[in-house]
Amino acid sequence: MPEKQLQRISKTISFRIALPAFLTIVLFVIAIFSIALPQLEQSLLNRKKEMIMELTETAWSLLGDYHERELHGELSPAEAKRRAVLRIGKLRYGPEKKDYFWINDMTPVMIMHPYRPDIEGKNVANLEDPDLKDILTRMVQVVEQQGAGYVDYMWWQLKDEKKKIAPKISYVKGYEPWGWVVGTGMYIDDVKAEIAVIRNHLAAVSAGILVIISLLALYSIRQSLLADRERLRIFAERGILLKSLEQSTERFRNLIETTSDWIWEIDRDGRCTYSSPRVENLLGFEPEEILHTTLTAFAVPDQAAEASAVFTTLLADGKPFNGFEITSLGKDGRVVVLECNAVPIFDEQRNLAGYRGVARDITERKTAMEILRESRDDLHASLEETVAALASAAEKRDPYTAGHQQRVERLACAIAREIGYPEDKIEGLHIAALLHDIGKITLPSEYLAKPTRLSMEEKALFKLHPEVGHDILKRIQFPWPVAEIVLQHHEHLDGSGYPRGLRDDEILLEAKIIAVADVVEAMSSHRPYRPSLGIDIALDEIRAGRGIRYHAESVDTCINLLLEKGFDLSYTRDEGGGGVG
Repeated sequence: MPEKQLQRISKTISFRIALPAFLTIVLFVIAIFSIALPQLEQSLLNRKKEMIMELTETAWSLLGDYHERELHGELSPAEAKRRAVLRIGKLRYGPEKKDYFWINDMTPVMIMHPYRPDIEGKNVANLEDPDLKDILTRMVQVVEQQGAGYVDYMWWQLKDEKKKIAPKISYVKGYEPWGWVVGTGMYIDDVKAEIAVIRNHLAAVSAGILVIISLLALYSIRQSLLADRERLRIFAERGILLKSLEQSTERFRNLIETTSDWIWEIDRDGRCTYSSPRVENLLGFEPEEILHTTLTAFAVPDQAAEASAVFTTLLADGKPFNGFEITSLGKDGRVVVLECNAVPIFDEQRNLAGYRGVARDITERKTAMEILRESRDDLHASLEETVAALASAAEKRDPYTAGHQQRVERLACAIAREIGYPEDKIEGLHIAALLHDIGKITLPSEYLAKPTRLSMEEKALFKLHPEVGHDILKRIQFPWPVAEIVLQHHEHLDGSGYPRGLRDDEILLEAKIIAVADVVEAMSSHRPYRPSLGIDIALDEIRAGRGIRYHAESVDTCINLLLEKGFDLSYTRDEGGGGVG
């Protein structure tokens, strides 16, 4: 073949191979820098936004935990808020553990800011910084309109202790029960810096790929007549890819086997098909010993049947499950409480093939919760004993009315339950009723046992006992307004009561209930200056004052209890027996 023809054929082959290669390079560059990179940048920004949203949700849930403890009476409102602020104020995240959370209210007043203690407790309306006013005002507006959302603004690089102002985006969410706003954010420059690193990395990778593609094009031209050598090259590259795949698989296996949680897979019958080595640390069994057994096979004997039934139900649902607890027995006899979370896995026909999940040792957490419960019960028992001692001390000074407070307490609590009052508030009513006459402890004994009616001066002194009781009890940190209930238990709806002459809406419901029970018990019981007037006269009194002096629903309920349901008013806890029936 002539040299020129050979050159022409070589050029034709080179052109046919080089043109697609060149077009591939151009398309690759366009795809990377015009499509993939912008999408990657947007995706990274979206992931960062989702991250600060999830972090804010986590901090928000901590407020819910403390509020729940407040509602259950474990903490006072002020203590719950104080602990919540301390807890969230110490939270940090990010590569340098400098990213933080803040809390403000809807005023807006800055409740807590880890890097700006100078503005804590201040209303931004009183600050001289207009930018700060605008930022917090916008955050409050987002919460008022949406409940939660993102806010863009300019902010100081406080986490780096710099005075540089940079764009920032934050996610805020309102906590309605306390009127708070909790939030956290990220600096856009930080995201751009990460994107720049990715861009540079992609540029370097792309340059390398372009070089490889160019070399391959040249190599293909050169080797177009040497197919065997080309195939050898392909086989060599295939070997590199397989080795890389093996390395990736090994890295994934190492990750699974070194995690602190036990990772497992089961088939659709619940039998284990894979177990990470972590099971040996949790239960003492080798992974091979776990295979072909169920997760409930190691449950303690007295709970095995129930755990197996629940586990079977979860498998039958074919849905993800969380928080499934198994009290297991380790190989060495140690009891371990495992919390299991799992997602279903499906075959190519979308049939349930089994579950893949993790098990975590929560034994210490369960133990701590049990200790906390016992401590709460002990505190409650101590409170009851203290209240009983105070009530007994008051009644010992007035032997003619011994048992009065207990009988009023029983009747008041029975009325409250009949009208559907919440049990946690009835607990406060129970304590207030037992102590409603504690103020009489300061009255002279001759007043309490006087066989004739009191003089005007003596009555005036007698009417001070609600205020005295309030002064005694207000220093005790009850979870309920016990001191205020005691202060109000002689108030009437029409303002004719004492000591403050309060009217209907100003009087606590607990005090209204005690007022009805107190009148009925007092009039139907013996007093030093008169015999018992009888239950009929007592009921006539509250009927006459129904809706005027006394709470109407409490009056109706009291009459129904005594006349229809056979409530025994004469019974006290010390005497035994009695009650309704």
